[in-house]
Amino acid sequence: MKQTILTALMLSLLVNWSKAQTPTTPAGGYTLAQCVEYARVNNPNIKIARVNEQISESQTQQVIGRNLPQVSVSGSVLDNVKIPVQLLPGELAGQPSGTFIPIQFGTQYNTTLTGRVDQKLFDPSFGLALKAAKIQTQVQAQATLQAEQTQAYNIATAYYQTLVIDLQRRLTIRDLTSSDTLLQQEKVRLQNGTTREIDFGRIQLNRNNLQSQLEQIARNYEQAINRLKFQMGMPLSETLTIQPLEVEKELHVNELPDVTNRFFENRPDFKQLVLNTQLQDLNRQSNNRGYYPSIGFYGTYATNAQRRQFNFFDGGLPWFKSSTLGLTLSWTPFDGNQRRYRDRENRLNLETLRLQQILARESAQLNVNNAQVSYQNLVTDIQRERDNIDLARKILTVTELEYKEGIATSVTLIDSKDALTTAQNNLANKLINLYQARLDYENAQGTILQYVTQK
Repeated sequence: MKQTILTALMLSLLVNWSKAQTPTTPAGGYTLAQCVEYARVNNPNIKIARVNEQISESQTQQVIGRNLPQVSVSGSVLDNVKIPVQLLPGELAGQPSGTFIPIQFGTQYNTTLTGRVDQKLFDPSFGLALKAAKIQTQVQAQATLQAEQTQAYNIATAYYQTLVIDLQRRLTIRDLTSSDTLLQQEKVRLQNGTTREIDFGRIQLNRNNLQSQLEQIARNYEQAINRLKFQMGMPLSETLTIQPLEVEKELHVNELPDVTNRFFENRPDFKQLVLNTQLQDLNRQSNNRGYYPSIGFYGTYATNAQRRQFNFFDGGLPWFKSSTLGLTLSWTPFDGNQRRYRDRENRLNLETLRLQQILARESAQLNVNNAQVSYQNLVTDIQRERDNIDLARKILTVTELEYKEGIATSVTLIDSKDALTTAQNNLANKLINLYQARLDYENAQGTILQYVTQK
C-alpha cells in the first residue's frame, strides 16, 4: 500500500514538472508583444549577439590583464646520454706539442627551474587600448540591440501577415457558410421547379470557388504561422495561436507621432557608426604613440643541479641558485615611414566613417518620409475599402431578396457576392500595407522595439 502511494506521488510530481517545463500559450493567443518577448529569450540570432557581447567584455579584461604582472615558470631536465668530448692541447698536461687530450666536461643529468616576473612600467598605448576595448564592448551592446530590433521588425511583419490571412480565412468561411445556405435553398427550389438548373449551377460554382479559396488560404496560413515560429525561435512542432483581428470592429488608425530632428541618434546602426569612428580615431592615436618607447621591469629566480646519477630528490645534495633584476627598453625610432603611412590610412578611414554617418542620416530621413506618405495614403484607402464593404453587403442583401422574388438573376447575385469578396480582399491587402508602413516608420526611427512591445 505504501509503495503504491509513493509511486502515485512520484508520478504526480513528474507530471507537474513536465507541465512546468512546457511553455504555456497565453489565453486568447499570442499578442505581438508576447511574440517579441518570446523571441528575446529563444531566438538564436539574439542569443548569438548576447554571446558576442560577453566575448567583447572578456576581451576588455584581457587588455587590462596585459598590463598586470606577468608570472612565468619554466624548467628542464636533461639526460646527456653521451657527454660530448672536447680536445685540449697536450702541452697543458706535459704532452708533446701537437698532441691532444680527449676530455668530457659536465655531468650526465642536469635540471633547471626558473621563475620570471615581468611588469610594464610605461606603455604608451595601454590607455588607448583600454579605451578601445571598452568602446568595442559598447559597439557589441548596440549590435545586440540591433539584433533585437531586426528580429522585432521581422516578427511584426510575419505576425501582421498571419493576422490578415487569418482574417481572410474567417471572412471566407462566413461567405462559404452563406453560400451553403443559399445552395440548399436553391436545391429545394430546383426540386420544386421554381428555379432553373443553370441558376443552381452558377450558385454551386460560386460555392466551389469559395471552397478552393478557403483551402488555398488555409495553406497560406500554415506557411505564415511557420514563418512566425521561425522568427520567434519557436520549434515548428509546437502549436502557435495568435489573437484574431476583428474587422467588424471600428478600425482605429492612430496618427503618426512627430519625428524629432535628431531621431537617427536612436538607431543602433548609427550609434555603431559613431562608436566605430571613435575606435578608428583611437587606432590613429595608438599608431602615433609608436614613436615613444616602452619600458618594463623584470626579475628572475633560478635553481639548478648537476648529477652523475639521477638523484635530484636526494635532499642532501646541493642545488645552485641564481637571480637577476633588470629593465627592458623597446623603441623603434624609425620604421621605414610605416607609421606615417598608417596614420594617413587611418585619417582616410576616419573620413570614410564620417561620410557614412551622413549617408546613414539621409537614408533614415528618406525611409521616414516614404513611410509617412505611404501610411497617410493607406489610411484614406482603408476607410474607402471599409465603405466599399458596407456598400457591397447592402447590395448583396437587396440582391438576395430580389433573387428570391424572381426579380434579379443568378448572374446578378453571383456578381454581388464577388463584389463583397473583392472588397474584403482589398481591405486585407491594404491592412498588410498599412501595418508594414507603420513598421517601416518606427524602424527608420529606431523605435521599433518600443512600438511592438506595446501591442
